[in-house]
Amino acid sequence: MLSVQFPERVDAAKLFARFGRIDAAITLTRFTRLVPYLAGSEGEVQVNLQFGLDAEGRKLLTGSIAASLELVCQRCLKGMQQSVVSELSVLVFANQAELEQQMSAQAQESLEQDVLLLDEIQSSEAASTKSPDKTPEKCDQELDVIAVVEDELILSLPLAPMHEDIDCSKVWTQIRDQEPQEDGQGLDSVGNSPFAMLAKLKKDNT
Repeated sequence: MLSVQFPERVDAAKLFARFGRIDAAITLTRFTRLVPYLAGSEGEVQVNLQFGLDAEGRKLLTGSIAASLELVCQRCLKGMQQSVVSELSVLVFANQAELEQQMSAQAQESLEQDVLLLDEIQSSEAASTKSPDKTPEKCDQELDVIAVVEDELILSLPLAPMHEDIDCSKVWTQIRDQEPQEDGQGLDSVGNSPFAMLAKLKKDNT
């Protein structure tokens, strides 16, 4: 078991061979790609991962990720708490060559689990950080746990987060009560609202 201070990268080969586990709470500030989607970065992500092998002897990563994230409601633009839970079931391969060696094209098409290629993660990170490429041997052994968890969290975010209607209505009421009422601003004045003007036109025409 690894503690809260576990490193971003772990030796994947050893963890899968030993059927290792990661049970930890990771602070949100470590997920630099996720933070821009949030209204606040306080809190933790609960990570429970199990490394093992499936019935065919392939490396299988399973587990769950859970967090309470502060997002921006797209209706009232105020902060809101959103619970995010993701269940993982991912086959892990060192690279495309290993994937093709262990699975036929037909088997890949009917695969129910997601597939993770370690060298693709490494290449993507090297490009984004402009760091020197690692040797293939080292790439094959490393798994960036932070990147895997972060990808799952981002994919689990709602496209348009919104309060429950009753909560949002309360926020809207507070906003309305705080705004100054100005005549001649359409909806700001009851007397000048479109519905009031329509009622007046109907009355004038009768």
